[in-house]
Amino acid sequence: MDAFLTQVLAELKAARGIDLSGYRESTLQRRVAAWVAKTCPGDGDAYLRRQKDDPGEWDRLIEAITIKVSSFFRNPMMYEALARDVLPELIEGKQGGKAREIRVWSAGCATGEEPYSVAILLDQALGDQRSDWSCLIFATDLDRAALEQAEAGRYTRKQLETTKLGLVDRYFTPDGDGYQLRPSIRNLVQLSWGDLVSPDHAIPADSLFGSFDLVLCRNVLIYFAPDAQAAICEQLNRSLAPGGYLVLGAAETVSRELSGTLQAVDRKNQIYRKPPQRRSGPHR
Repeated sequence: MDAFLTQVLAELKAARGIDLSGYRESTLQRRVAAWVAKTCPGDGDAYLRRQKDDPGEWDRLIEAITIKVSSFFRNPMMYEALARDVLPELIEGKQGGKAREIRVWSAGCATGEEPYSVAILLDQALGDQRSDWSCLIFATDLDRAALEQAEAGRYTRKQLETTKLGLVDRYFTPDGDGYQLRPSIRNLVQLSWGDLVSPDHAIPADSLFGSFDLVLCRNVLIYFAPDAQAAICEQLNRSLAPGGYLVLGAAETVSRELSGTLQAVDRKNQIYRKPPQRRSGPHR
């Protein structure tokens, strides 16, 4: 890693408490260089001085580094698997319990399309029983600007291009040249800042504890070096409740250390499951 990039990352960590050293070096090098060329062409020292004069520049740099492409129901086959297999299994497993609660974490939620897509699927799956259930969906991201967009709940036609027309009509209202998410879905999701490589800020603070029934961390691991990937996978595994599901991106897989712990239940869609807790038999 060159001296300039090392200094930028060190000062970013000091200013914002964010450690991006686990990102793939080639990705960091490319995105930081592109951003510096755009803001202070050919002058790294001038860029560092600018950081000191304008603290908000750190947030803009984070946004430039953590570029994400997202849309509602991106990768429709994965969402079909959630609707067909995962959510019915979770709902059935909790039907007889005292607490009818489903806990979800969208890790690396970008501008909110993923957690809101899951919220729509849950609303569909529960149907008339929706008022009898507590659906807690936590969504975290490193990019504060992306979280602000998610909070607004307003999306373009392009961001909804893989959403079935009936769902658009039911869960969105037209708003100028875009669409506004209805409050009934927006209110199911709690958005917060989170850093997956930080032990102190990985799991959503508002969730109080992990015990998630479903964790989605899609197209995030690919940006990290192998050691950071393994650490993130361990965080995700610890956050899962027994019997909970983990969903990764199409080009991702769990770390070698967890391959014997998490069962691959749908390799095509990268869906894994933590073994359910064994029930102890009757004492004799």
